[in-house]
Amino acid sequence: MKIVIITLIDRGGMIHYTSQLANAMSFYSEVTVISGKVDLKYFNNDVTVKSIALPSAGLIYKKDIFNFRSVIRILENIKPDIIHISGLHFWIFGLYHYFKNKNVVLTLHDVNQHEGERNIINILINKMHIKLAKHIFVHGEKLRNILILKGYPGNSISIIKHGDYSFFLKYSKDIDEDGSILFFGRIQDYKGIQYLIEAVPQIRKQIPDVNVIIAGRGNFAKYNSLIQTPENFEIINEFIPDELVGELFQRASIVVLPYIEGSQTGIIPIAYSFKKPVISTNVGSISEVVEDGVTGFIVPPRDSHALADAVIKILKDDDLRKRMGENAYRKMKEELSWDKIAEKTIETYNAVIKAKEN
Repeated sequence: MKIVIITLIDRGGMIHYTSQLANAMSFYSEVTVISGKVDLKYFNNDVTVKSIALPSAGLIYKKDIFNFRSVIRILENIKPDIIHISGLHFWIFGLYHYFKNKNVVLTLHDVNQHEGERNIINILINKMHIKLAKHIFVHGEKLRNILILKGYPGNSISIIKHGDYSFFLKYSKDIDEDGSILFFGRIQDYKGIQYLIEAVPQIRKQIPDVNVIIAGRGNFAKYNSLIQTPENFEIINEFIPDELVGELFQRASIVVLPYIEGSQTGIIPIAYSFKKPVISTNVGSISEVVEDGVTGFIVPPRDSHALADAVIKILKDDDLRKRMGENAYRKMKEELSWDKIAEKTIETYNAVIKAKEN
């Protein structure tokens, strides 16, 4: 079977996900990845990577907006049995007609647009990808149910959990935990950073020297005025390279996801790889991965007091924190295996091919 995985984002979480999926799939099939000028270090030697020039989705006037035609040329040469799209991109407007009668499957990482990202173009891009797909993969039961409620047939939607990110362990250094609370990832409205900031005064009453690391690129300026005690914050407002990812997760005692909405996230598998408990809000399918009281705590969204209570409970109890971290690592190894993901994905590919033949 010839598989082409297309991800038109060339760094960060999407490449982490796509590379691990491609590597696992390469044990079963011939796999080619079409992406931007991605670092080949993420891929094993059995995966072929075809790099193309990508425009920014926000800069549609750039001359290489029409490079979607290079995707078609690559596909024409390979003649894949399956085209697997991972992540959405505005080039779908140019590729739609070509993809229309192909065996296209889609990993839909977010079933809805997030707060701050909703506009008519993004909504249309989302709908066009879904309409093309013969089968859709989502990362949790709640996400599958959302699509079913929107009218999509349940037998065309499969749940594939977000795989483990233990490859980040190779960036480990001789660094000890320092009691920090870590928020990691892009700075975006839907991630509820303000509620983490608002929780800090309550946390300081129990742990005066608490350190909150907020690491990720995006517009952080609007949150500066909310910070009452700058000495309790460490802001790294930039794209975080892999080498620093390992260091930050090693330092952290807790990883916090105070999202006000969301689908699923690759932050949890990274945290679990480093044996870190996760405190998250009950949004999307995140609570299907964070086991309340076992691998961390689930708190209501927009509730800084509940968030502070959960942080204090873990930071004040070393045994609880270590036990949750061990549980998290074990859960990752048992339930988030890329081998299992690859097997289930191949089964779905075969079903899609068979359905077209019939």
